[in-house]
Amino acid sequence: MTTVDILPLVAYGERVWVQSVTPADLTSYRVAVQLSAQRIGRWNPVNPDDLLWHLRQQSQDHRTFLVHAHQKSGGHDLVGKINVMNVVRGRFQSGTMGYDAYDPYAGTGLFAEGLRLTVGLAFASVPSGMGLHRVEADVRPGNETSAGVLRSLGFRREGHVRDMLWLESAGETRWRDHDTYAVTASDWPSPAFRPHAPLRITALVGGARGPERTALARRLALELGVPLFSSSILGSGADARPLWRLLADSPAGGVLEHSWETCEPGEANRELEAIGIRPGTVPEVSWALGSAAQDQLAGAGPVIEVDADARVSPKSVVALALRIRAIHVDHAL
Repeated sequence: MTTVDILPLVAYGERVWVQSVTPADLTSYRVAVQLSAQRIGRWNPVNPDDLLWHLRQQSQDHRTFLVHAHQKSGGHDLVGKINVMNVVRGRFQSGTMGYDAYDPYAGTGLFAEGLRLTVGLAFASVPSGMGLHRVEADVRPGNETSAGVLRSLGFRREGHVRDMLWLESAGETRWRDHDTYAVTASDWPSPAFRPHAPLRITALVGGARGPERTALARRLALELGVPLFSSSILGSGADARPLWRLLADSPAGGVLEHSWETCEPGEANRELEAIGIRPGTVPEVSWALGSAAQDQLAGAGPVIEVDADARVSPKSVVALALRIRAIHVDHAL
């Protein structure tokens, strides 16, 4: 399929309009990139002639959109460029979005309007759009302006990717980390700056007390990527109340290590429900309980026993964390 076979995609806004690239855009694009080279070059490679390559790649799965200002300023009307590419169809229906904003329009809010129109075109059904389910954008940490624009459109932060892209910027070429943001068609249009809703992973660790149990809880928290709330570290003795207060203020959840036999019957269930966490979704890791299992359990969710006589290896910690995540995901569906 050639660019001649591809219908242009167009969307109009209050201050800007967006259209897929045409050969007539090459000259103004070169001017816009050259004017903005110093600012763009801090984060992305600068090539005033790369639009020709994108023009030749245009297809249903690789679209380049230009944001045009209704009121021209600075010798050109190009507010920015947005590529929607690396599209995976089938059961994924997802594409990656990359973009640049151009002077003198940067910082005026016009590019955010154009980006919103472009995401709408990405989600619109073919042939008036790209028919995608998910749009992803990857931003280098420290580029607060770019990430802020995405958050203003309701994109959610999905994670951090190390050494994602080999990029030259500011005179240095190396592998660069990126933060991943995304939005799906089912959430679009999305509220500006909507709060992130991370999976609130919570697990209880109890059983025979000692430094080994605390070490297991610490390694488990690290693998799950959540805080560790330990009564042995806090020095709270038999009192679990500080742990519940810390968990209540943790949006990510946490691993709570405590000698649960010192708690009142039903305390764990009451505290979890008060925090807004269903007790049945909270796995309980029991460290070397043996015959005293029932006496030392908090009495919350499913019990996962760990044999203290067996060596706790990195492999076993990963397996334990994966099982805990699976329990939370199953209950979230």
